[in-house]
Amino acid sequence: MKKIRLDDCISITSLVDHSRIKDNILSCIDRSADGNLIVYDVNGEESNSITKLDWDKAEDLSRPWFKLFFPYWKISVSKMLSNMQYESDYRLEKMWYQQYDTGSSHGWHIHSNHFTGVYYLEFPKGSAKTEIRSPYSLRDKKVDTSEGDIIIFPAHWIHRAPPNTSVRKTIISFNFDLIVPPETK
Repeated sequence: MKKIRLDDCISITSLVDHSRIKDNILSCIDRSADGNLIVYDVNGEESNSITKLDWDKAEDLSRPWFKLFFPYWKISVSKMLSNMQYESDYRLEKMWYQQYDTGSSHGWHIHSNHFTGVYYLEFPKGSAKTEIRSPYSLRDKKVDTSEGDIIIFPAHWIHRAPPNTSVRKTIISFNFDLIVPPETK
């Protein structure tokens, strides 16, 4: 097999009005009665340990935190896509939050759809950084982010949240597709 290298990117920006909406979103998440996720590998070792998440509601647009967050997400992602030269619209497929207490992690995985991303809602100093593995070279890259940042990257890129080394970290993750208009004749 031969591999042909093409450039691709991880896009990063600061979410519009992060400091204004952060506490309200966290308050909504804190009041929710969502579950956790613990997954074991074939050897019985813990491979994923997410303290709190609402993955099972990822398509529910009525969640209070989603209603607060989505308008700001839409502005930020639209600007990012425009800077990447995508002139098409997009369709949000799923959006969910994940909280990681000290030691919690999310092992290597991929997503469906065209793009996936992470918004770092609560990201204290010392929080574990998202790691992305190139499907071409299989080299890992720690994404240098700060609280309030949002990143997007191709959903088929292998990525993980290594064990968290700080107090609670909260992210909002999402999947979306580009909508390509049919060609006109």
